[in-house]
Parts: sequence; structure tokens; C-alpha cells
Amino acid sequence: MPTVPSWGRGTDLTRYMCAAVFLDRDYADSLIKEVAAEPHLGVAPAPGCDVPVVLRYAYEANARRHARDLLLAVECLALIGMLLTGNVANAFFLLLLFLAWLTVLVFTLSTTYGERLQRLRPDRFDPGKAPAPPNDDAARRLREIKGYADGNVTAYSGFSPFAAYGTELDSWSLLFDVTRSGVDAVTPAEFDVADLYAHVASRVGSLSLPCLEIEERVFVEGSAVRFDERFLPDPLGRPVADLGSDRVSALKRVPEDAARPYLSVHSTGWGGELVTSVFLRFVRSDSTLFVEAVPTVLCPLRDRYRAIDSLMPSPSPREFLTALGQAAFSTPFVLLAAPFRAVTGFSPDFRIKRRLRRQHRQIAQLKMFDYGARQGVRRLASADEHRRHFQRTDSGMVLKAVERRVLDALVEFAEAHDIDPGDLKRRQELIINNGIIATAGASVESSSVASGDRSRISAILGKIPRPNTD
Repeated sequence: MPTVPSWGRGTDLTRYMCAAVFLDRDYADSLIKEVAAEPHLGVAPAPGCDVPVVLRYAYEANARRHARDLLLAVECLALIGMLLTGNVANAFFLLLLFLAWLTVLVFTLSTTYGERLQRLRPDRFDPGKAPAPPNDDAARRLREIKGYADGNVTAYSGFSPFAAYGTELDSWSLLFDVTRSGVDAVTPAEFDVADLYAHVASRVGSLSLPCLEIEERVFVEGSAVRFDERFLPDPLGRPVADLGSDRVSALKRVPEDAARPYLSVHSTGWGGELVTSVFLRFVRSDSTLFVEAVPTVLCPLRDRYRAIDSLMPSPSPREFLTALGQAAFSTPFVLLAAPFRAVTGFSPDFRIKRRLRRQHRQIAQLKMFDYGARQGVRRLASADEHRRHFQRTDSGMVLKAVERRVLDALVEFAEAHDIDPGDLKRRQELIINNGIIATAGASVESSSVASGDRSRISAILGKIPRPNTD
């Protein structure tokens, strides 16, 4: 039977992501604004990650940045006042510039080599000792978010329901006749599509793949749940995290436009960082069976978020000199942004009351609101490609193994119900050999297009130094 994934039961992934909120301000801001401080949105799956723990550290990281921004704001306003009065040639103006640079330098060094990152080392990290939320409302929202980890419903926003699971690869589908028998004078047996889901899950579950886990998950469009009490009992609350098995089975038998059940197959490797998934859906009509398979790969975290494992307790002379230069380069940018950041920092939830009033008007008056998750905590931190050749090889192995087992299970199920498997076997050979049946179009590859991280333009832009405005 499908179960709730445990994603390898590791803590390294959560640890890296807790470090990421200290190393990347944009990442921390995005987590709070679009996940932690949203009381009406669903929560996207985050394979292998303890989302509430990461959000607790994000609140702490931003509170620390706010303290720094308050000090820099005072220095910035003093410098602006001296510029307006023409007092730029005296020693006090130079002293203020030096203090601003020193503030940025001390913040950078204390963040990188201080206790806050050192406690995230493998031998010291304890998720149970995560910082406390900044207020009671935030604590309540984090408890609600935690409930989604054990649920089977994903309310999504945007085009792809599978965005939280990484890059969507070439999907394949097939359609075959279930009214034609392979034996003369024998009528194919009727079957319940829910039994097909169970058979495929059983056969795929017997594969020997790394941390193989299978679950049934319902993906529902966030803008379509406003008047659907199955998914949204309270219009001023969040979409449900879990849907009962009876309702999931009903969706299998009677497909709906906005809510679709999938048999989700996940294989987790490389310490929980590499997640290869296949999402399967079966739709039975009077005479045909439609099969859909959508493979995804969630790549490992970005390299910069792994810095915690290579940081020494104190900087080397070279690292210290590098920090000096980076602070000098970044100070003007951070200093100019400090007054605005200092004001907005007094609201750790990014003016949640104002957003709530706007959202309540949309829900109560317009009767329209998109309850789908905007961001995936894990997806935001992942790289766009594999870090190692063997990781790509492992993803390919998992996809091919699951693909073949699914097709074998379909043939077995057809034969057990006296359905002619001939057409299915021919399509099976095409899928296994080519990886996809192009029914609506084909993919085109071109090495001459300058796009992506490895393009020439990206390579040139990557050499231009950028200020650290964290």
C-alpha cells in the first residue's frame, strides 16, 4: 500500500537549508513572504526537508539582518545629512564611512564563522533546538505547515502541478482498447481502475531501488477550490492537507478537470538530495484506458549552501583579506538599502495584516482567490542540474526501471482480464527504446542557442563581480 514518504530520514538536507537562510537573503525573504507568512495558501511538498525548522531559522536570520540594517540606517542618514550640508571634508564623515564598512565586515564574519552557522555542523545540528517563532501567529502558521508533511493533497498555482518536485522531463502517454480480447470468443473482464492503481503500486514497490517510496497524491488547482468543501472547508483558511482514501478512490473512477489523483513513485539518493519521481495516472472510459507518466528530477542543493561543511571556526588570512575586499565593495549598496530595510524589518511577516485585508476582500467580495502554493521550499534551494555524473546516471536508472516495471504491470493486468495486450506491447517497446511517444509534438535540441547556465553569454556575465547586498 502507498504510504507517506519519509525521504530517506536524513537531516543533512534540512541542515544545509537552515544554513542557506543565513547565506542568502533573497532565499530567506522568499520563504517567509510566500510560505511562512501566508495563512491561506497550501504548502508545496519539500522532499527530505523539515519545512517548519527551516522557516524558524529564516525568521532568526532576518531578525539578525534587521538589527544590522538599523545600525546601518542611522549611519546612512547621518552621511546623507552631512552631504546635504556640505560637510564631507571633515574627519567625522570619513569615520562614518569607516563604521559602515566595519558594520558590514563584522556582520559578514560573525555570520560566516560565528555560532549561528557553527551550530549547523553535522555533529551539532539538532532540529529540536530550532529558534522559536517571532510571535504566536507565526507559531500557529508553522504548526499548520507541519501538517502538510503527512498529507496527500497538493494545491498548486501556475502551470505545472509537479513544480515542487524539480525539473519535469519528457512525459509519455498511451491509449489502448480494453474491449478487445486476445482470445477468440472471450469477452474481456470488467475492472475497477482503482484495482489497476493497486496492482501497479504493488509491482513497482517490489523494485530494488534506493529509498523507493510510493504514495497516492491528489493535485488540485488552487484557483478551483473556492467553493469545493472537500478541499477548502473554510474559505478563510487553508486547503486541506489530506483527503480520505474514499474520496481519492472516487477521483480515480470519475476524473475531474481541476483535481487529479496520481500514483507517485519516488526514489531518493545521495543523502536525500537527489529525488527522482514518476507520477502515474490511469483514466478508464467505456472502451479505452489512458495512461499518463510524468517523470521529474529534483537536483541537489546549490553549491553555495554547502559552505557550512567547509567552514573553519575562524577565517584563514586569505579568507579574511577576501572578506575585507568584499565588504568594501558591498558597503555602498548595503548602506543605501539600509533605511528601507530597517523600516520594513519591523514587520517580520512582510506586512501580513495589509496582505490579509486584500486577500479577504478577494475571497469575500470577489469570491475568487488562488489558494495554491506559490513556492516550494526545497525546490527554491535546488540547483538546475546534477552536480555529479553518477547522479545523472542514477536518475536515468531509476526512471528506466520504473518505466519498464509500470509497462510490465500494465501488460500483466491486461492479460489477467483477457484484454488483448498486443497493441500495448508494441507501444511498450517504443517507450522503452525511445523514452517517449510523441503524440502531440516532438522535442527539439539545438546546441547553437545561447541559453542556460553553460551558454557563452552566461559564462561572460558570470565573470562580472556582483556586490553582496545581503
